[in-house]
Amino acid sequence: MISALLAAALAISPAQFEKSHFGSAQKAISAACGTYPPIAISWDAFGQDRGGRDQFTRGGLGFLVMGLKSVCGDATLKSDFKMQISRIVISQAYGATDPMIYVSDRALHIEYLWVKGEAGPDADVVAREIASRLRGEEMEAP
Repeated sequence: MISALLAAALAISPAQFEKSHFGSAQKAISAACGTYPPIAISWDAFGQDRGGRDQFTRGGLGFLVMGLKSVCGDATLKSDFKMQISRIVISQAYGATDPMIYVSDRALHIEYLWVKGEAGPDADVVAREIASRLRGEEMEAP
């Protein structure tokens, strides 16, 4: 019971998450990539999966920031990122164990199955997948 109360106390609302995480992510991504496409979280994709949403809000945007720092460390990929991406959309996925990362209409989509108690996506995997999309490589089917 105490662990359930502690978990509930650590969970934050979507609005609180955006207010507390977007600013620092914006600064870090802008410093690394020279641009900051707005981030949108598809909160509706979590549906009734409160555990998944809470796991995402606890984990933050570190996977994205670290992944983009790695990608934008390469001058060519940094230029490609600035030219190809105008926004970032993060969403809950169902059934996929690896992040599904693709570009559609200049939006970088990151879909991942956040599960209560499980780590978020690995930043190195995210970086490799973003780099592949920027190079024009198709995402492998899940």
